[in-house]
This record gives sequence, C-alpha cells and structure tokens, in this order.
Amino acid sequence: MLCACDDLPRSGGAARHRRVVVLAFDGLDPRIVRGLMDLGRMPNFTEVAQRGGFTSLATSTPPITPVAFSSIISGTDPGTHAIFDFIHRDPNPAGSSLAVTPYFSLATTVEAKHDWALPLGAWRLPLSGGTAKSLRRGPTFWDALTQRGTDVGIYHLPGTFPPPSAVGDGQLRCLAGMGTPDLLGTYGEFTVFATDERKKGRRVGGGKFVRLDLTDHHGTALLEGPVNFLKELDDAGKPNILTVEIRITRDPESAVVKIEVGDELILLAEGEWSDWVHVDFETGIPCSTALSAMQAPTSIGGMVRFYVKQVHPELRLYASPANLDPIQPANPISTPRSLARDLARRNGRFYTTGIPEDTKALSRGALNEDEFLAQTDLVLTEKIREYHSALTESDRGCLFSYFGTPDLVQHMFWRDRDPDHPGRLPEQGDRYADVIDNLYIRMDQVVGETLATLRDDDLLMILSDHGFTTFRREVSINTFLLENGYITLIDPSRQGKTEYLLNVDWSRTIAYAMGLNGLYINLEGREKYGIISTEERQSLLDEIKRKLMDLRDDDGSRVIEKIYPVSELYPDADPHIAPDMIIGYAEGYRASWATALGGIPREIIVDNRDRWSGTHCIAPHLLPGILLATEPIAVDDPTLLDIAPTILGAFGVKPPAPMKGRLLLA
Repeated sequence: MLCACDDLPRSGGAARHRRVVVLAFDGLDPRIVRGLMDLGRMPNFTEVAQRGGFTSLATSTPPITPVAFSSIISGTDPGTHAIFDFIHRDPNPAGSSLAVTPYFSLATTVEAKHDWALPLGAWRLPLSGGTAKSLRRGPTFWDALTQRGTDVGIYHLPGTFPPPSAVGDGQLRCLAGMGTPDLLGTYGEFTVFATDERKKGRRVGGGKFVRLDLTDHHGTALLEGPVNFLKELDDAGKPNILTVEIRITRDPESAVVKIEVGDELILLAEGEWSDWVHVDFETGIPCSTALSAMQAPTSIGGMVRFYVKQVHPELRLYASPANLDPIQPANPISTPRSLARDLARRNGRFYTTGIPEDTKALSRGALNEDEFLAQTDLVLTEKIREYHSALTESDRGCLFSYFGTPDLVQHMFWRDRDPDHPGRLPEQGDRYADVIDNLYIRMDQVVGETLATLRDDDLLMILSDHGFTTFRREVSINTFLLENGYITLIDPSRQGKTEYLLNVDWSRTIAYAMGLNGLYINLEGREKYGIISTEERQSLLDEIKRKLMDLRDDDGSRVIEKIYPVSELYPDADPHIAPDMIIGYAEGYRASWATALGGIPREIIVDNRDRWSGTHCIAPHLLPGILLATEPIAVDDPTLLDIAPTILGAFGVKPPAPMKGRLLLA
C-alpha cells in the first residue's frame, strides 16, 4: 500500500511511535551491503531487514551529499531547497573584478558591521559580530515536529551550520555538521612542522608544510590561526594573522617529543596522537586585561591535535586544523548553545569541523594511509560516543544521527578494491583492499548497539544518501567547451595556469562549468558579462548536450551517461543559483578538480592518480542509496524526498505543503 502525504488529515493524527531513530551512513552502497549481508558479515543489518525491509533508495540529482541531505531534511528537491552542488557560483559578483566567483553552497558569513565599533588607535573593537547564515531553503522535518511538541535530536547532519533555532514547544538538540568551518573559516587546514622542509616551507591545497629549525634539539614554531578580528591589517598593510607559539623539544636519543603550548605540556612518542589541546590566539590589543574584565573578546580560542610522524633523523610533527573548541566555541555550533559544551565535558572534546576526516592531508602526503586511518578512527570513535550519549538520553521523539566516515574512507580507498584503477600502487598490492568492507562491518556494530536499546514502540530507519563507485578518469568540462568553441581564452599560452575562469574572454564565451556537475550559459542579464540572449539559450544548451553525449574516451567508452536540463527537471529553480544543465557521468568518470573551481587544463580526459579514487558524483540512477526499517516498506521506489514525510507520519504530523515525498511504511 502506498501512502501519500494527502492521506493524513491536515491537523495530523495520533503518533504511531514513541521514538524514531534514524541512522544515516553516508555513501553505503547497496551492492556492498547486500554482499556482506549474504556472507553473514552484517548480521544486524540482516536483522533489521528481516523485521521490516531493505531496499534501494533513489538519490538526488546530482547525487552529492549537500544536495542529498538538503532533500532528506526538507522533503523537497533542489528546485525548492536551492542546493545544487558543493560549489555554487555568483554570476554577477558585486565589488569584484571577477566575472563569476565560486562559493560554498550550504552556508555563508554575514560580516560584522565594523562601522559600529569603538576606535582604539589603529584597533577597532566591534560592537556587533559577524554571523553565519544557512543557504538552504524550504521546510525542515524538525521544525514540523517541534511545532507539534515532539522532541528532536539531530547530530552532524550536513547543512546544519549555523545550528537552527528551536521553534514550538518541542525540545531541539542539534550538533552542527557538514558546513561547520574550522577556526580559520576554512574547511580544514593542516600544518606539518618538519626539519627537512625547504627554507620557508610551502603551501598546498588543504594545508601547509613549515620549516622547523632545531638548536640542540630545541625549537619554536608558530601555529597560524585566523585573521585578527580587531586589527585585520598589520602595520605593513598585510593580513594580520594571529599565531600561537609552540615550543618543541626532541629527545636526543629516544623517539619522544615534548610539545609546549601556553601552559599545556604534551609528551608524545613517534606514531602517537595527542588528545585535544586548547590554544588561545591572542589579538594583542592594548588594555586587554581591562577589556577582558568588561567581557570584551581579546583572543580567539580553539583546539588542535598533534601527531608525531617521525623523530629521528628528521622531526616531522602534524597539527590538525584548528577546530572550534566545543567547551567555548568562537561561533555557535549547537542548539542549545550549551549542548556542545556539555557533551565535551562529559565525553571529552571532539572534532567540530564539518568534514573532520583529513583527506587533504592524505592526498598531500602530510599523513600516510595508516596515519589517515588512525585519524578517521579517532573521528569515528568520537561520533559513536556522542551517538551513544544521545541514544541513552533520547527516551522519546526523533533522533537523527549522521556518520560521514564511510563516505570519506571510500573516496580515499576505492582504488584498493578496483584492480583496474590507474592510481593503484603495485608496491601496496592489496594491503588496503579490505578497508571499506571493514568499515561497513563497523557500521553494522552501531546498528547492533541501537537494536539493543529499541522498545516495541520504537522505529529504526537506516539510510544512505547514495552509493559509491570507482573514479578512474577525470573530465575537464571547460577544456571540452574550449575545444568546441564555447569558451575563448584571453591568452592561450596560459591555459591550465589559472582557476576561477580568470583567463576567459567573456565577450566571446558562450558557456562554462563550475562545481562537480553543473554547466552554465553565459546569459545576458544574469552573468556579469553575459552575451547569450534568452532566445538563444535553449538551442545552445541542446547543441552542447548533443556534443557532450557524443564525447568518447580513447578506448571508445562513453563518458557521459545522461544530461539533465534544469529547466525541465526543476522548473521552479532560482536561475541565479541553479546550473542550466546537470551532467551525469558514466561509471569510472567524474569532473576534474580543475573543473570544480573553473580551471581549464590542457587535456579533456586524464587518468586519476590521486588517492581520492572513489566517487558518487555521476548519473544518479547508477548509484542509489539504501533504506532499511524495522517496519515493512510499502513503496517499491522510495526516494530521498520520502524520508522527511515518513518521519513526520510516524508521529502523526501532517507534512507541510512544500514537502513532495510519500509515507513509506505500512
């Protein structure tokens, strides 16, 4: 029996369940799950399937985590919630010389009004702070529940930064997830201090390597923090970066290092991780003691974790991105604000960045495979501990908990299960071939721990937002557009040397790509330097679509599986945000990293030799997610849009009008 939202009375109905627990495991693929269940290696998934049901779950278009979870949260598609990718673009950036600028799709920062400030010489003490703003639109399942008096706990869901405010009489407990920045306002910048690094060190995407000089095994280093919010430029007119001094002492014989940060002293052996270390980035403002007494901020507190990679003959020390300290976060990361602090005091500090697994450190050589897996284990252990606390405290209402580690580990270790991946290293052989399966099995253990707490009137739902597959070949869409006459360069000799479409002659450019699946027309009246009229737009899109569908690899393989015109798929989409078409790649292919930020390399298709070797950013029908429930699933073709209405239906709550999904359970 299929139940539509309209089957519920407008005033709602009686709650069918005391508690609904939703476990979201990012990226679990139904093929792997079924295979491990058949082998008896995921017995708790099997128990849930036998109690209720197990089916594939159609994902979003495109199948990207922020898009998918915005659909789960809102029960609507991107035409309503307005999230289409990790990266959106501003087609007409004010006050910028750039024609288009990329930005993170889920959240933005509203700058503080520094004209509301007390001057103190060259310093300015702001009277109002900057605030974060969610860019997701549409309803949320938790608002519909709390308005009816039902308690809700949401932990680490993508798109919950800044944490939402509570509405209604129900209690809302939210710990922010994907979209939460580090202390620098980025999404994770590691630091490696090394005695064998070049003179000044070097910056790489996602972090930096810093030269460490030791004298008689003693040295100091500066850990960089955010820009000084009280004095943004130094006396030379450059960004005034706050720093913390780290004092490092190496044992001359043993593989042990002493690290001192402020009043903290940490002793670590080679191969050992520290606990979280609180750091204070002092602004240096005059009269700081007096200002602190008036509760005016004079420093920014954060926390880092250290890892000793090597002690002799060279010393190499990894420092994690500076996370917001949950005990006293510089920005709110929970609802209520006390939730993060209480969790940290009860269970210990925890990663607060939205994507805590440091994949960039692995790709850039700051961590090797074993070190990265140890770091992801720290992340996952913290998340499971937080989940156990929430599960114990959640007697009724809805508990929705998200685990992102499966997604990130599959991104990094898929090549180890793909014998034909061009990035495989012969010397590693199959050393890491079981990493992904073992992680699925660990997720099964989380399900088992949950089943042990369920009562007869509880409902458990398990889902993933999409599946996974191999990423063997990179496709540079802007290079394709260039070679087919849709992009013109200002200086052809500089092809491949710039990002952000900086080398594009917009007076002669018809289309461009940015993000992982989007393509845009250089439309007159929308883009800053648009040249294509509304009348020309559709015929050009049709022409580009035909040529993309004809694109073949060197061996004749089809590169593009399907293309989705957004005007047909999401006719109500905001044209200033949505792409004009969404590209659905064939298995084995994905947009290049250069495409994501508006780069134009020399070649259209090249081997992917990066550690980031798995993907889900392809044609959505190829990679559905999973859905299991302890009650029978009454719909043959469930989608992400059905999750929010089904949660609401379990409590007898009428889904609000914008929600498009169905009720899934019998």
